[in-house]
Amino acid sequence: MKRNRLSEVEKAVLATLKKGCANATTGGEIATITGYAPRLISSAISNLVIRHGVPIIGARVGIRNGYYIAETREELLEGLVSLKNQVKNEQKRLDVLMSIEDVTAYEKTLERG
Repeated sequence: MKRNRLSEVEKAVLATLKKGCANATTGGEIATITGYAPRLISSAISNLVIRHGVPIIGARVGIRNGYYIAETREELLEGLVSLKNQVKNEQKRLDVLMSIEDVTAYEKTLERG
């Protein structure tokens, strides 16, 4: 089996992530621990998932928001619900933006002040 090398940022982020949704770590906590900027952390998390297959979930509901590594298939699927909803919302936004022909039309229909 081919082993993929992790970047220094990916190593640092992976080292801070804990297993299980009860142990979610916020992006801010990861930034504080690693010293890396939030955007770099977000990119590293995406790479860990996409390139390396690490089952990292971003919890967006409940008492504890943050990132964690799913421990079971069920936990992975439960964690994907909010990501699926986010994708649907982003798709709606994309669809509306792509359908706009007159970029000033909103100025005629919105009341300001």
